[in-house]
Amino acid sequence: MRTLCATAGEGRLAVTCQLTETDGNGLTAFVFGGELPHVGGQALANPGPTLHGERLSRVDMWTAAVPGHKDAEAAAAVARELCLATGQPVSVVAGIHVDNATAEEVRLLGSNALRAARACVEGRAAKDVGKLERGLS
Repeated sequence: MRTLCATAGEGRLAVTCQLTETDGNGLTAFVFGGELPHVGGQALANPGPTLHGERLSRVDMWTAAVPGHKDAEAAAAVARELCLATGQPVSVVAGIHVDNATAEEVRLLGSNALRAARACVEGRAAKDVGKLERGLS
């Protein structure tokens, strides 16, 4: 197994993705950031089923959130992205919190979560978990 890690954004808008590959049997990721990293929601994405050689859906998705949290939305976006990019089942746990975030900051946090996940998949951030890369372009 191999763990990749990347951080996108800066300061309170920084989001980190720690991605662990299971050698072709699926991926798991923890997406966290903001001012209070935590476990707030999760998503499981699986490549859609095929029938007679035709794919019925691109990605099947299941989500759950801690009551009062919206982190499952970020988890689902990252899980879908990773599933489509790799063709493997993906489990994502997310926890991103910024006090009094504006609508634009929420949008940036979501964008940073996806950027960090993409960097992991593309291998641009093949780092040891203890060495986080900041400020992806």
